[in-house]
Amino acid sequence: MIGSVRAALPRLHARNALLSARSIHIKSERWTPSTVRDGNMLIEQQSSIQAVRMLPNIENRWANLSKEEQYSLFKYIEEVQRKDWKELSLPEQRAAYFISYGPHGPRKLVTPPGGWLRAFFGTCGAVGLGLGIFYVIRSLGNPPPRTTLPEYQEQVRERMIEHNVNPIHGISALHREQQEKSKHLL
Repeated sequence: MIGSVRAALPRLHARNALLSARSIHIKSERWTPSTVRDGNMLIEQQSSIQAVRMLPNIENRWANLSKEEQYSLFKYIEEVQRKDWKELSLPEQRAAYFISYGPHGPRKLVTPPGGWLRAFFGTCGAVGLGLGIFYVIRSLGNPPPRTTLPEYQEQVRERMIEHNVNPIHGISALHREQQEKSKHLL
């Protein structure tokens, strides 16, 4: 019986967790097998000199490059990184860092810059609308009952003392204790 229940449970692997974490990419950003094939052909056609020309200001150029050019540049930087880090030129170091950790692919911002303003004002508007609806309904409703007035509550308290309501633990007991204390003080 235990074996049948265990067999029915889905198997969770670290690989599946990694795949779900990678699903942040949208399909147009993924490197497909055809992109890799075309990128490899582009690597064979172009020399490393052309790749070096693309390296300066890679942060601004990356979004405008085609998928094949991005892949070929990625592969070039991958080969260059196998050398000692101190031997790399500054543009190669910057490109390697940007390609590895830059804001593209899964690290690209989901919300546009300034999106927090829209969220803030939307939240303020929703709270304001809720308060407005509350006060409109409150103004259209009946006035509060007379039993909530302090004078009425004082009258109810005095009447409870007169009728000795709950003489052991209630208000009558407190009233009786106060009277006994005042007698002892006199």
